Amino acid sequence: MQQFLKLLWIGITNPFYNLGLGLWELSHFWRCGWWWRLRALLSLFYFADGPFAVIKREGARAPVSLQNLVYGETPCLTMQRILAELRPSSTDRFVDLGCGRGLSVFFVRLYYRIPATGIEIVPTFVRRAQKVARILGLSGVEFIRENLSWVTEEQIGRGTIFYLAGTTFEDELLDKIGLRLIMLPPGVRLITLSEAFPSDQFRVVKVRSYYFSWGKTDVYYQEKI
Repeated sequence: MQQFLKLLWIGITNPFYNLGLGLWELSHFWRCGWWWRLRALLSLFYFADGPFAVIKREGARAPVSLQNLVYGETPCLTMQRILAELRPSSTDRFVDLGCGRGLSVFFVRLYYRIPATGIEIVPTFVRRAQKVARILGLSGVEFIRENLSWVTEEQIGRGTIFYLAGTTFEDELLDKIGLRLIMLPPGVRLITLSEAFPSDQFRVVKVRSYYFSWGKTDVYYQEKI
């Protein structure tokens, strides 16, 4: 009963919480024409077929466990604050490992003006993100349909800032991702949520807490050694 009441409370309060996040973000970006265009296009593409419906339909055919496909999204303002700690420069390239519909990839490219790549296993997410990029006439963004267990050095080797929101990822998948990330050169920066990446190849530089669609979460900044 206690668990049921907890879930019920979360279900009731979460829409109001996310409304607050949306208004907070609006207060920061309402003057940005690109923010309105991006939000409008994503709303249009997912109005009748939202991310959760896409996962439910295509997840069963994906070569990964459904636990690895639990959907969550990083608000633009949260991503702005996360990356502000790293002060991205023109020589950086952002890579989102499991980018979903691509919101963070688009935001980083438009706000920080650095190249950005999203890697995602769900076909509809990749296809729609590519369409949004074409409609926006946006260069410097790339969306790759790939299993995170199988990404190659060619696909991720140019990245300097990696984002992995793998809070629900199984240990087996994290281990396989780790085998890919150890191919990267020293100095590459990795951002993970909830806990540090389980690899002695990365050292934790600092930890911060930010607001996400599901609540406040610790963010771990790590560096390849």
